[in-house]
Amino acid sequence: MKTRYKFLIGIGIIIIAVAGLNYYSYKNYTVKQKERIELFFKFNYNNIDSLTFTETKKNSMGSLDFYGYFNSDKSNRFIGSVMPYQKEFEGDIVINGTFDTENAKFENGEMYDVSEIEKIQRKERREKRAESSDSPEASGVND
Repeated sequence: MKTRYKFLIGIGIIIIAVAGLNYYSYKNYTVKQKERIELFFKFNYNNIDSLTFTETKKNSMGSLDFYGYFNSDKSNRFIGSVMPYQKEFEGDIVINGTFDTENAKFENGEMYDVSEIEKIQRKERREKRAESSDSPEASGVND
């Protein structure tokens, strides 16, 4: 086989490999963002049993929008957006209907973004570990 054909086949394989890696990383990214959206909803709202994602698409302004509904009720629609200047979902949502005001966990409509929620959860885990290591059962000391 001529060197030119070997070179073209090699370039084709590289292009296919890069496209495959790009697709794989996009899928991982969307899965991670869906997990962050679920965390946001379950931390900030009461009465959230399940989230169902229906569509993910990039809009004309450059943000990545995740469409879905919660509690198996298609009238409870939401859109979670990752803005172009953000690396991950933080809390940009639009909820259809009055669910937002009726089921907020915190007073005055206060919402925690995902980074704050993760900090709170890390702090709670550290406190639990500290409590469990301070207890007599954990240290093996009996009275």
